[in-house]
Amino acid sequence: MKLLLFPLITIIVFALNTLPEHTTIYAIKPIVQVSPECGKLSDHRVNFTVNGFNRDGNVYWEFINSTGFVDPYGYFATNNTGGFDDYVIADDIYRDDYVISFFDDKNNDYMKDDNGVEVNVTYSIPCKSSLLDKFN
Repeated sequence: MKLLLFPLITIIVFALNTLPEHTTIYAIKPIVQVSPECGKLSDHRVNFTVNGFNRDGNVYWEFINSTGFVDPYGYFATNNTGGFDDYVIADDIYRDDYVISFFDDKNNDYMKDDNGVEVNVTYSIPCKSSLLDKFN
């Protein structure tokens, strides 16, 4: 019995040492707050309060309309927590449901960095009104 036990233990130890090591990585998605939550048809201010992108880098942002056309777009520099608190003036933007996309782009090449993250937020122009708004 002892002769069978040693090879069995050797096989188990070998198997445990050669199995791939599993590492759990928890990614924290950046926090992006856009206010107001929707816009007017005329020029208006859109505020961005953002945190959690790459520290001391650049975040590219763009408004993408329902047909995939991008306009406007730009960059904001991030602080030591990967955040910024800034705004844009939304002018010459037409009635549509937009996606505002934010992503890390340290070298300003309009492409997401390999280690970067991306967050998308929906933004409608004009604001959608509910049926109840007509009676208030």
